Amino acid sequence: MVAAPDTLGLLAITVQPEHRGTGLPTRILTALKEAARTAGLAHVVAPVRPTRKHHEPHTPMADYALRTRPEDGLPADPWLRTHVRAGGAIIGLAPASMTVTGSLTQWRAWTGLPFNTDGDVVVPGALVPVHASLAHDHASYIEPNVWVHHPLT
Repeated sequence: MVAAPDTLGLLAITVQPEHRGTGLPTRILTALKEAARTAGLAHVVAPVRPTRKHHEPHTPMADYALRTRPEDGLPADPWLRTHVRAGGAIIGLAPASMTVTGSLTQWRAWTGLPFNTDGDVVVPGALVPVHASLAHDHASYIEPNVWVHHPLT
């Protein structure tokens, strides 16, 4: 016997920079939750990419995600805060939510960076450093995200 689905899993909500701060992210999240309710689902889960984590690529995601504002106890990151204000709860980490691998030539083309040393390379916009290996002519980016659960009942 197959269990009936009860959860909508979001892959991504992306808002262009010029529309941030307009309330659009909250409206999108609300619409997705309403669509899930209409479909008879009880939960929405999302692997959330915190919007300001790229400013702290060396901070472990666990530390970053649990950071709160002293004035209200809400998450310090704006996108995590939006989810919590919308009724979501941080339930865990997705340590390898997205992986991008390629040759050093590819990484140079993608980023405009030299990728000429072994080890971690900070790439603008990346949540964590990219790990480069000169001996293997290869670099890997393994992006963590934060799981947020929105109960609909």
